[in-house]
Parts: sequence; structure tokens; C-alpha cells
Amino acid sequence: MRGRRESRQIVWTKPQTVEEKKGMAGKSIQLIANYFILNKAHSWKLCLYHVYYSPDEDRTRERKQLLRQHRELLGANYLFDGMLLYLAYKLGNETKLVSKRESDGSVYQLKIKFIKEVSSMETQFEQILNTILRRCQEFLGLQLIGRNYYNPKAASREERHKISIWPGFSTSIRQHEDSILLNADVLHKFLRTETAYELIERCKYNMKKEVDKLLLGAIVMTTYNDKTYRVDDVDWNLTPSSKFPYRGDEISYIDYYQKNYQVRIKDVKQPMLMSKPKKRDLRRGLGNIYLVPELCALTGLTDIMKSDFNMMKDLSKYMRMGPDKRVEALQRFNQDLSSNAKVMQEMEHWGLNLSPSLIRIQGRILPEEQILQDGRSICYNQQTSDWSKELRSLKFNLPVGLDNWAVVFPLKFATDARELLSSVQRVGAPMGMMIKNPAMFGLQGDSVHEYIGVFNQCVGKQLVLILLSNNRADRYNAVKRHLSIKMGIASQCILSRTLLKKQRLMSVATKVAIQINCKLGGEPWNIAIPLKNAMVIGYDTYHDKATRGQSYGAVVSSTNQTWTQYLSQVSCHSSQEELTNNFAAGIRNAINRYKVQNGFQPRMIVVYRDGVGEGQIEFVKEHEISAVKRSFQQLYETPPKFAFIIVTKRINTRFFVENRRGIINTPPGTVVDDVITFPERFVVYLLLLYAIQLNAIQSTLALRGPTFTRYPAETGMLTFRGVCTLLRGERRKQGAHKVAQSSKHYRVLHPPPTTAGPSQ
Repeated sequence: MRGRRESRQIVWTKPQTVEEKKGMAGKSIQLIANYFILNKAHSWKLCLYHVYYSPDEDRTRERKQLLRQHRELLGANYLFDGMLLYLAYKLGNETKLVSKRESDGSVYQLKIKFIKEVSSMETQFEQILNTILRRCQEFLGLQLIGRNYYNPKAASREERHKISIWPGFSTSIRQHEDSILLNADVLHKFLRTETAYELIERCKYNMKKEVDKLLLGAIVMTTYNDKTYRVDDVDWNLTPSSKFPYRGDEISYIDYYQKNYQVRIKDVKQPMLMSKPKKRDLRRGLGNIYLVPELCALTGLTDIMKSDFNMMKDLSKYMRMGPDKRVEALQRFNQDLSSNAKVMQEMEHWGLNLSPSLIRIQGRILPEEQILQDGRSICYNQQTSDWSKELRSLKFNLPVGLDNWAVVFPLKFATDARELLSSVQRVGAPMGMMIKNPAMFGLQGDSVHEYIGVFNQCVGKQLVLILLSNNRADRYNAVKRHLSIKMGIASQCILSRTLLKKQRLMSVATKVAIQINCKLGGEPWNIAIPLKNAMVIGYDTYHDKATRGQSYGAVVSSTNQTWTQYLSQVSCHSSQEELTNNFAAGIRNAINRYKVQNGFQPRMIVVYRDGVGEGQIEFVKEHEISAVKRSFQQLYETPPKFAFIIVTKRINTRFFVENRRGIINTPPGTVVDDVITFPERFVVYLLLLYAIQLNAIQSTLALRGPTFTRYPAETGMLTFRGVCTLLRGERRKQGAHKVAQSSKHYRVLHPPPTTAGPSQ
């Protein structure tokens, strides 16, 4: 596989005895998905052959040249990697051929031996179809950057910000339930017109430290061959004048680039960028790759750029494509493929053709969850999934007062700070939060040093509210690190620009009050959980970009019956084995804490696992789940009922609704569990929140516990109520066998989205 994409393994987690996976709860809705059906000829098959050479020939290039002499027999389109040959038809069980090497006329005997017909459920099948698609995209003039193709001819430039925007597409072909589908989505690549050399030149004060901070972990694209590399180090001892081994001799980087790319390097004293080889390159015996900063264009957006409000506003027209524009771009991509002569010839030779329209599927809108606050059920607009107005007049289930706290702000925002304080006190009283006047600290500037100096005067405070002039990551991280880790004080950060629109101040104040109440151990509301004695656990990992191999895992687990109080645990790991051990230890700690707080152990446990790539599912199934079950054996006489759900947020699936107004986004609470899902496991796509851009979350049930035998049909989609019903092991009266899917329902777990500042 190209780029850094993991090689996907098809892991069957759905029992062979289960035939029906679709749920039934909710209201039906007609959807459009960003998939095209890939049709095959009636007699189409993908056949795999092994090619043997006599005498032996080790060089792949020569092997390909010798086989290429028989194109009349093989046809214009075949795929050969030097050993394995793929054809779209059956050639025969064994075919013998004779070839001559062009250089010296040496004769070779070739034997092409049939191995098997590749099934659509094998990874080889997907790889071949995706290879064909990559060829077709190259015929369109698209350029490969990383793992996706982009159109340099349609690039736009934002001269004000020195950024070039290349439109492109992410594509993937694989077997879905009943059809082979092409998933396509619109992408944009941000290429800065600034080179790594220009960035280095801008760093004058404490140059090496500043350069390391800005470049380490960055992705650069070489201007001479458009390949991308990750910067792992800056070598100040090497320069373009340095020499390296090359074809049995030594050559300087200056001469190498002049000879191979006709590029003249201007600054011969600049340091070199080092990129560590990928695993596949290590297997080929390759070492570290050294790059000339002058020839490396910077890609992506830095944290400083992302904090530039005006820049992000200008770039939003590329990043936030409306549903109608997205569908239009995908249809245009399909038409470009269908109207290109070379593409059509390639597809015809392979016996393939693409359907002209995006696929239409049936989805469901789940019934709304019951939200309980102040002893009553809140009615809210399910279309927006926002109940902030409704909760403002009701008391929190467990309000926490603010008696001893502080507000820290730059003096230029003094008026904004006082207005926010007044608004928070006003909205807090009806919700049961008694908020006394805080200690106010005004700063002359907004440097990290000034903030920390004031924080040291806040020892013993319940909470510190901080007003920030912008969302610079270094300042925000320093604030959180000092208050949370060094001082053990809760904190709430708010961006000053959030307070500019005075008509929205009460709404902002309400959401700030909710967050503060939660951070101090309060409970604004809860949802109706029909289960008793159940615990929900979430696990995710964070990978430090600056230091390869260093990762952190977090286990968050509920500790009460209403799932409103949680225990958080963080651990560091450097290997999959260490991750598994830490994960299992975290679950043991979670069970013990639950027992301390409730007097008994949870009898039902639902684990949501984030941060799992396609190639890691088998490891999770075989190792992590086994480790969790071993933990149950250590703590229980009879193991609890158990569900393990993998949650994937970064996916390329999009859904749309067509109505009289045109193409619009799908409403929150929409689920899809058929047609575009996978035959080998339980998969549900869930649309979470109402927004201009709605993103799907794919939830995959990786393993079913022993209690997952029969299911009530009405629990086809696992909201919290569905999880509860499923784990109780209830059966439908008619005895119908229905398999329930799994889903993480953020819409009811989390508070309404806040714009009050950086996410907590």
C-alpha cells in the first residue's frame, strides 16, 4: 500500500450463524452516500499466477521486461510485481513461454502457474482494484501526494497568506455488503509557498531551538519530484557540500541534485533535514534520508496559522464545502473518469465500469433520548440537538457553588471580563450555582510568564477562569500544565473573541457555567439509563508527533448508576504489549473504584475503544479483549456481561439528503447499517450533531460476548437504551433473531457544543 496507510486485514468478528444485521428502531429516511457502484462483466474474475524463470533472474526490472514480450498473449492490461501476475481472465493452469534478454540475447524459460481465483473478500482483491483506480487518476493528470491524488491544474492561490490549495480526492474500493463500491470524497491539500529554508532564515533568536520547534514532525514536499517526507531531525553538521556514497563512489548533494534533477543549490552552508525511513524502506535496507531545506516546500497549517482568525476565515471556503458543492464535485469526478479515453480503455480491458450516480440508501433517524434535569424531562428540538435554552431555567441535578475562585485577564479585556462575570453569575443562580465574586487579576500583557506569575497567587482556589487573547497552543498548554499538573486547580479558558458578540453573551455564559459545574464535580443533567449496575468505559490513545514511539493511553470509566461521574487514568506506553497491559490494568482499577463507590462490582460493562486502525482490529480482538477478560477472571467469580465497541471518527463516508431545497446535510441521530457496511462485521454509521458540516462516525462491534445470542428487533441501533436492553439479554416475544449494532451516542452524552474557548 502506498503512503503510510496500514495494510488492512479482513477480520471476521460477525458469527457465521448471524444473517441479519439491520436494526429497526427509528424513522426511515432516504439518503445519498458518497459511493459509486463498480460493476463487473458477467464472467469477470481476478486470477492470480506465479511466474517462474529458468535460469533464475533476481532483478525485478529484468523479470518485467522478459514477461512484457508476451503482451499479445497476456493482453494490454495485466499487473505484475516481478513474481505475482494478475489477470482478469483464466489463462490456464500452466503456461510455458520463451523470452530473450535484450541486452545479450540470453534465453529464459518462463512458466506461468495458476494459483487461485482471488475472492472479493481478500485484501489482494482490494489492492488490485485500487491500483487500477490509481492508474485511472494518473490518466486524468492528477498528482499523487502522500496517499491521495490532487489536481495541480485546478490549484488556487491565497497570495495574502502565501498558500496554494490543490483540490483532490480520497478514493477507496472494497467489497461492501452486496456490491463492490468506490468511496470518493473531496480533499484539499494546503501547500505553503514558503520553503523550509525560508523558515530557517526567519529564525534569528535561539535559531536551533526555534527551528526544531517549527520543523520537527512537519511534512515537507520536495519541489523536484513532489514526494512528501516527515522531518525527524535537523542536522546542523551536514550541508549540501557534504558527500555521501553513490554508485560505488562519493558525491556531494550539490552535484547529485545538479546531475539528476538539473537543480542548482544556492546556499551551500544550510543545514540538512533528516527523515527516518519507513518500515518498508528499512526492510529494503535503506537508511536515513537527507533533504535540502531550499528544495522542500512546507505543507499543512501550523498552530500559529490555525490561530489566525482571518486566515482560517479565508480558507474556510475550501475546508467547509457545502453538501450541494460536494455532491457536484463528486459527480464531476465521475464524469471525468467516464469521458477520458485512456480511463475507459483501462476499465474496459479489466471488464469494469463505474455507475454514473452516487448510491442511494435507506437510513433511520433514531428516537430522541430522554434528558432528565431538576426532576423533569427536558423537551428539545431533535433537529438541532441543543437544549441549552431549556436548561437555563432549571436547577442542575447536582449544582456546585463557586466560593473561592479567580479570574485572570489582560487589562485590555477588563470590560469583557466584568461583563462575562456578571452574565455567569446571572445564569448560574436559576441553575442552582451560587457564584460569589472572584479575585480579579489584570495583566499588563499576555505572556506565559505573566499568567504563571499570577497563578502562583491562586493557591487553594476552586477554579481559575482565564481570558486568552488568541488560541496559541504554547500558551494554552502552559496554562493547563501549570494549573492542572503543578497546582491541581481546575481551570476554564475563554477566547476574547468569543465575547465580541454581546447578543450571544448569555448563551456563552450558560455554557461556561455548565463546564465549570462539571469540572468541580457537579452534574448538570443525566439521561434515562434503564440499566442498573452497569459501567461504561472509554479508551483512546495519543501519539506524540515530536517523538516517535512515545504514546499515551487514557481510560475513562463511569463510577455511578447514571453515568455522570467518571474516573480518568492516563499511562505511557511504547509498544502494543505495554498498551494492552496498561489498558487491562486501567479496567481493573475502574472496576475496583466502582466497587468502592457503590459497594458492589458492575455486572455489565460496555467498552468504547478509539484510536484503532483497520490493520489493528485483529490485534485488538486477539490481545486486548483477551487481556480484559483475564482481568474479569481475577476480579469476578462469574464474569460480567461485556460488549466491546471500536469507534472510528476519521472516515471518508458522507451522507446527504435531497429535498425540495436541493442537497442538504442529514439530521442528527441518523444511522446507516446496510448497503455500504461490511459483510464481515457489525458496522453502524452514526451522524452525531447538527452542524454546517456533519461528520459520520463509524462504530464497529469488534466482538460479541457470550450473552449476545438473541436480540429484540427494536434494539437494532444501540443508543444507551439499546445497550441496556441488549445486555439484559431480553428477547423479542416472537423469538425473531436480530443482531444489534453498536454506536457511541455523543448527542446525549455530552453537553451542548460550546464556543467558549479551546476544548477542554
